[in-house]
Amino acid sequence: MKDGLNQPNLSEQKNKKKICFWVILIIIISAIGLYCYLDWQSSRPVDDFISPLGPIVDTNTTPKIIPQQILDNKFGWLGGGIEDSGDGIVEKEGGWMRPHPGAFVWDMMQKSKDGEIDFSLADTEVKNIQKNNLGILATIWPFADWDQKNLSDAENCKVSENDEFLPKNDKKGRGVYLPECRCNPSDWASYQKFVEAVVERYDGDGISDMPGLIIPIKYWEVMNEPDLQYGSNAPIGDSDRLTFYKQGPTEYGELLKKSYFSIKSADSTASVLIAGAAGADERMLGFYEEVFADPETKTSFDIGNIHCISNDQQTHDFNVTAYKKMLASFGITKPIWVTEAEAMYGTTGETNFQSTKTSTTGAIAAGAERIFFTRDDFGDTRTDMSKINTASDYPSAEKYREIIKSYLNK
Repeated sequence: MKDGLNQPNLSEQKNKKKICFWVILIIIISAIGLYCYLDWQSSRPVDDFISPLGPIVDTNTTPKIIPQQILDNKFGWLGGGIEDSGDGIVEKEGGWMRPHPGAFVWDMMQKSKDGEIDFSLADTEVKNIQKNNLGILATIWPFADWDQKNLSDAENCKVSENDEFLPKNDKKGRGVYLPECRCNPSDWASYQKFVEAVVERYDGDGISDMPGLIIPIKYWEVMNEPDLQYGSNAPIGDSDRLTFYKQGPTEYGELLKKSYFSIKSADSTASVLIAGAAGADERMLGFYEEVFADPETKTSFDIGNIHCISNDQQTHDFNVTAYKKMLASFGITKPIWVTEAEAMYGTTGETNFQSTKTSTTGAIAAGAERIFFTRDDFGDTRTDMSKINTASDYPSAEKYREIIKSYLNK
């Protein structure tokens, strides 16, 4: 009787072992399959990362930060295009690049209101810059022709056909452009959604980040030189070739506030730069005085921003003192960056090196925390920057290193 009773128990035990074996085997195979899939996703080419479901979530959730060595570097340059990985910046001991205009242009990244955001060009730009471990100052451009056409005064938002940043006039081969119409968005909700998606992809928090992101983008600039062509006494020589914005201080103030809110919503740790003033004369700084007439605009940026395209010969500080004084008149005490800096006052490389060295010293003494140079070659005496430079024999890289090394680790 005992033997007869034990037979069913043994059979049941064998069946249970078989079931356990197959369950464990299925789990192992599934785990291997999941690992291989995630590894394949992370190694796919940049152009594949356009998903109908939105950005792909990075499986590495470890937050990424900008290395301290980069943060300690006070110097950078304007980028030359999508393929520019910043070899020349590294050669000169710089630590930052400001792509100009860069790939973060609404029109280039989203082709319709309901269209998916195409990150492929921006991803390429970021990955190229990361090859040299450079920090990025990115400019957000709020223009998309499909959106601008819905404005009641869309015709007045068009720039000249000779504008340097239209696709047909890209003589430098940047690979990026600005659209024909350059006013504030007609659809603010769509624009702000776009900004949030872009900032989220490059913030390095491990959520919906760009696959392969190494150095996050933590500094965002809201457009560029809205003051350049503002007012009846705008410079005639550039009005046909360079127009970054077709509206005025009140409109720019609205753009700044809405962009700031969206950037901070996506990444509260990001820093927002106000657009760089094109210079420090009464007309240009007057534009920002009108912007700051709205008290909300004073709290809608983290870093002040001034430019100097060889127009500080009397001040020798890349216009920092005058800009700082203007901010102070509104009770604004914020860090100041010079995001376009040059002091090409002479006709020889040595003269231009000396004036640049003097202006750099003056700018930092006046409070500039970071400086982005616009020229690689002190022997570059072009007046039309749309043309490609023919390099001179002056040892510019060596001379830039002389300037920069004196401020490293300070």
